[in-house]
Amino acid sequence: MSCNVGEVLTVFMMTMLGWDILAPVQLLWINLVTDTLPAIALGVEPVEDGVMKRKPRGKKSNFFSGGVASSIIYQGILESVLVLGAYLIGLKIGPHVNNPVMQHGDGLTMAFLTLGLIQLFHAFNSKYIHQSIFRKETFVNKWFNWAILISALVMACVELPFMTRFFDVTELNGQQWSVVLGAGVCMIIIVEIVKFFERKVGKE
Repeated sequence: MSCNVGEVLTVFMMTMLGWDILAPVQLLWINLVTDTLPAIALGVEPVEDGVMKRKPRGKKSNFFSGGVASSIIYQGILESVLVLGAYLIGLKIGPHVNNPVMQHGDGLTMAFLTLGLIQLFHAFNSKYIHQSIFRKETFVNKWFNWAILISALVMACVELPFMTRFFDVTELNGQQWSVVLGAGVCMIIIVEIVKFFERKVGKE
């Protein structure tokens, strides 16, 4: 849900700011890649350690209780900020800095790939609401690991020469790809920092 919030905010902000907007086929491709294999694999995720030691949920609790709602909101906003940041950086770097038309294409391509891949990075965050993902249990689910790898390759295949025209994207260079992947890493790091402080507050 946080990923969907991020998508909506990204398109909304691009529209409000008068920027170029991601094409429908690009958004459909992102949803196809991120909402199939990773989502199914999360369904067979092993039970988190210590779950039976927690206090039972109250009668009035719901899906959004226990910090889920606030996590969805801030993580969706964070995702949107990182994607919009990648778009702006894409307008300033790359081989087409002297060609405004191609440079806008680079920016949109970076936003497109960032929005898709960042959701796959964020899928690891979604395994635990408050606990850190830097533990061996995070990678126990082999189905999930394969799902993320396959989905990432499928997402990146739009950069193949015969696919770029269909998805209306440009071919990115190494510097541009480093920004796209860096945004995904930032998503994990920032969420981990927030979780750390949440745990500290909870202990106090």
